[in-house]
Amino acid sequence: MFISEIFHSLQGEGKYAGHPSVFVRTSGCNLRCSWCDTPHTSWRPEGHHLDVSAILQQTDLWSQVEHAVITGGEPLLQPGVAELVAALRTRGHVTTIETAATLFLPDLRPDLFSLSPKLANSLPSHDHAAERALHERNRNLDVVPRFLDSGIDVQVKFVVEGIADLPEILALVQLWDLPRDHVYLMPECISGDTLIERGRLVAELCGQEGFNFSGRMQIELWGNERGT
Repeated sequence: MFISEIFHSLQGEGKYAGHPSVFVRTSGCNLRCSWCDTPHTSWRPEGHHLDVSAILQQTDLWSQVEHAVITGGEPLLQPGVAELVAALRTRGHVTTIETAATLFLPDLRPDLFSLSPKLANSLPSHDHAAERALHERNRNLDVVPRFLDSGIDVQVKFVVEGIADLPEILALVQLWDLPRDHVYLMPECISGDTLIERGRLVAELCGQEGFNFSGRMQIELWGNERGT
C-alpha cells in the first residue's frame, strides 16, 4: 500500500468527532478536487510503500486506541485495504473507511463507511485542463448506492462552500433516499477563520434542512497541518 502517514489524533469530522483514533493515510487519488486539503496525497502524491504487516507494526504504538481510520487520498485504490481493515477489526478497532465513494470493493467490511461524494464545487478550474478532465471522468456518483445497500453503517458528508450547493445536495439526498440523520454538511476550509465564517452558514443550512453539522476539529485545533 502507498502510505502518506500513520499517526494518532482525534477524529475531527462526522459521527465519531472527538474520538481518539489511529489514522492510516493512504496516498494517491483518482480525483483532483479544487479545494483539496491534502494535495500531497492527490495532486502531488507522496509516501512510501508498506505491506499490511508493516502498517500493523506501526499502529501497534496505539493498540489501546479504540478507533482506526483509513483515509487518503482515496484508500479504495490500495490493493491491501480489505486485508488491513480485517486485521484492524480483529485487533478490536472500530474501523472507518473515508472515501469519495467513486469505487466499491465488495469484500471491504469496515464498521463505518464515511462517504464524501464530491459536488460540482470540487471541479478544478479550466486552468488545470488535464486535472479537470480526470476529475470529471472519475467523479462517479452512481457508485454511492452500492455503499448504501452494503448493510454496513454509512454516513454521507458533503463539503459545502455556500448556499448555492444546497439544491445539488437536496437532489442527491432525494435520489439516494438518504435518511437525513445520515447526512452531514461540512464547511469547506483550510483555516480556522474560514471554518468559523463558513461554518455559521452551514449550521444554518443544517437547522433549516434537518441535516447534521460536521465541524473540522483538526483545523480548529491545529490548522491545516499534517499528522492531525
